[in-house]
Amino acid sequence: KGAHRDPSAFTLLTTDEVGGLEAQRKSDGQWLRLRPIPNSYIIVAGDVLQVLSNDIYDSLVHRVVVNSQVERFSAILGVVPSYNAVVKPLEELVDEDKNPAHYGEYKWGEYFVSRRTSNFMKLDKPVIEVADFKKSK
Repeated sequence: KGAHRDPSAFTLLTTDEVGGLEAQRKSDGQWLRLRPIPNSYIIVAGDVLQVLSNDIYDSLVHRVVVNSQVERFSAILGVVPSYNAVVKPLEELVDEDKNPAHYGEYKWGEYFVSRRTSNFMKLDKPVIEVADFKKSK
């Protein structure tokens, strides 16, 4: 429950010693607890980075597990494109013969608003995911 991918390019976060962030291992789906390292930051790759990199980087499936016995502190900063930006794989990473574009382009602002609306308002339509723009192989 609460597992998600961030729609941003990446998310920068810091946390206290309590922690609670878990990442899902891609190979077997197992949840791994990320132990906090004092005075450090965690960078979580998001959907935009996955598309820009043409799948060199994966948007991390993660969740936060709450410890009801102890207070926890975290600070989060999501880095996103401008509202009118068109997101697509970078031309430098695409070669139609060897490594074609894995995604079609999409407008960041429309994607973000649609995702937020369907996610938070619990609409009857599915939440838009970056995989919806994935091209078939």
